Amino acid sequence: MTPATRHLAACALAAIVVLPSPATAQSVQREGFWFGAGVGAGRAEVICDDCSDDGAETGGSGYVKAGWTLNPRLLVGGELNVWTRREDRGGATAWLTMYNASATLTFYPSAVAGFFVKGGAGVAYLDTDVERRGSTVTIDLGSGPGFLVGAGYDIRVKRLALTPAVNYWRGHIGEIEGRGVSVASGWTQSIVDVTIGVTFP
Repeated sequence: MTPATRHLAACALAAIVVLPSPATAQSVQREGFWFGAGVGAGRAEVICDDCSDDGAETGGSGYVKAGWTLNPRLLVGGELNVWTRREDRGGATAWLTMYNASATLTFYPSAVAGFFVKGGAGVAYLDTDVERRGSTVTIDLGSGPGFLVGAGYDIRVKRLALTPAVNYWRGHIGEIEGRGVSVASGWTQSIVDVTIGVTFP
């Protein structure tokens, strides 16, 4: 990771550490179906055979996740992470978007406290939406294997939880093609994001 992404991750982890302790937080018995969604910001870094070293770029990020509670300390589910950035060039607007769709396991060290860590693996995607003169074209640039790790804290508010979290997700797309034309090779994308979300229950 670049110094900027390391700093972002360190700030997020520090925020999680100083959240209320299990003794003062409202606990909940985790069971059954769960669902969550959130938004935030992230730093994306790309490595490819033909790319110049321009460092990381900041963009908007978000996620949706859902699954089932195996027991009060272990959850199984799926999560979709998204990062996007807008560029205006030559009279056109382009949105570059990176995705990871992962099967996940989430572990709570305590059955009643809110701190958790998670990990998962699945598929990474890359596409771009180009808008020019009122029309929009979506170009699928490729997909490949990806993984996700993260940590967060559920702050209980009645039956919901506010969930600040930090995630690192990465995907190897390989050959990037737009409309049959090779754009880049050896493409690997990695994102560090900080999000605030809502988790139910």
